[in-house]
Amino acid sequence: MAWIQKRRRTDGGLSVRVEWRMGGGRSGVRQDETFSAGTDAQNLARAEGFKKMVEAAGSRWPDGWVKGEGFVRSPADHYVPPPYFAEVAEEYVRQIVDLSPGQRKRYLSQVKVLERTDVRGARIFHRRVDAISEKDIKAWLIDWDRSIKTKANYHGLLFGIFTYAKEEGQVDVNPCARTAPKRSRIRQSQADLRFLTEDEFRIAAQLAADAQDLLTLTVGTGLRFGEVTALWCSDIDLEHGTVRVNKAWKRDGEDGETETPGWLKKLVRPKHAMRGHHLGNPKTPKSRRTVTIAPALVDLLRPLVEGRPADDVLFLSPTGLAIHNSDFYERVWQPLQRDLQASGIAPFRFHDLRHTHVAWLIAGGAPLPHIQARLGHESITTTIDTYGHLLPAGDELISEIIETALSGGRIRPVMRLVRGDG
Repeated sequence: MAWIQKRRRTDGGLSVRVEWRMGGGRSGVRQDETFSAGTDAQNLARAEGFKKMVEAAGSRWPDGWVKGEGFVRSPADHYVPPPYFAEVAEEYVRQIVDLSPGQRKRYLSQVKVLERTDVRGARIFHRRVDAISEKDIKAWLIDWDRSIKTKANYHGLLFGIFTYAKEEGQVDVNPCARTAPKRSRIRQSQADLRFLTEDEFRIAAQLAADAQDLLTLTVGTGLRFGEVTALWCSDIDLEHGTVRVNKAWKRDGEDGETETPGWLKKLVRPKHAMRGHHLGNPKTPKSRRTVTIAPALVDLLRPLVEGRPADDVLFLSPTGLAIHNSDFYERVWQPLQRDLQASGIAPFRFHDLRHTHVAWLIAGGAPLPHIQARLGHESITTTIDTYGHLLPAGDELISEIIETALSGGRIRPVMRLVRGDG
């Protein structure tokens, strides 16, 4: 049997001690436990509760109780199973610092797609994170009915998620570490870039009707859709023949979050609004650039710019708003592709106008570094990897060089006068 002793401390608080003899007999060693850390009522209640536990244990220490510390469980008792994949994935995506709101929203959407994906009769991404193996990842890569490029994009996200899980001690190994699709295979799987001939573009522009100017400026500058539709009248310098690219349309985040830079936020007005999108920085730092334009483009843009407010969006939809990509696709692009097929011209994507721009420049002898700057590529490697195959094979030129050397002549480089991009 146990009993309780109460004592007032020097600070006035109540200290409650539970005492008993081990085993309950008179010869048992005297034991005690003190409760004094809480309020008077808490100390008394804890002591009474502990007294009942001692008595229930046969006047012995309750199992797992350590004097002065309370119940202390073994490591096995503290085991907490790893979280589910979706929990880790969302935590990973939300802690990435350098991520736009739209990109974060896209990653979270991809996590949900993975969760719903069946792989050989099982939803492998609906498990706890430590229950997903390298074998599972390989099965997903083999069986998932998506392009290899799409799989590679998702694999990159998965690799980051499992790397994060490993750092957090939730998995021992990253199951994606040895499963990434080979870059060469990804490149081989992609369709050849579509380049329009001058005649094909001329017909396409005529068929595009009210979008003719937009297509012409795009093929003449190589701007992306999100860049060319974000141009304001003030971005066009008719006197110097340049177009300034300093903003682009970006997708909003989950709850409408935006990432408009401070300098631009001060200039944005209601007329610059677009559903689900906001004006932000271009794709990369080097995408912020100034592009020279041909005199023909200056003539084309003059009536579109003169007499309009500087902050007017250059190209507008029939409703007077900025051009939304999905509206443009339904209203202009799909009908245009049908008309092209009827005219015997193979369909093409809007982005192929950018490819066509480069093809024309290369055919005319423009140096790749100048093309890189014009496109806003961060690295010349991107330009070469994408468009290097368009460069002339040079067999004829090589033969001429060797012929010159062997016939006693002197090899001299061909000098070309190249106008800078300003």
